[in-house]
Amino acid sequence: MEIAFEKNQQEKDKFTVSYGEQLLEVRRMYIANQVIFLIVFSAAKPALVLTRATDHNKNRFWTSIPEGRQPEAEAIGPLIAEYILSNQ
Repeated sequence: MEIAFEKNQQEKDKFTVSYGEQLLEVRRMYIANQVIFLIVFSAAKPALVLTRATDHNKNRFWTSIPEGRQPEAEAIGPLIAEYILSNQ
């Protein structure tokens, strides 16, 4: 089943960020009041799903879903945040 969004919203929820020598396609999605980001690399590397989480000390951090790609989450997450903040 395909979820329909307004065209204007679809455009806002799809953007690119530079990561080293690569240009990554990012898609913002919403699942049960949680914002997640799907990052599409080249065909040689699997997609990555990121979200912001809060630890027991209430510190916010970027994490991958499922866990296991934390270095990429910590590197790409701030690029996403920078893009969003600069385009508000």
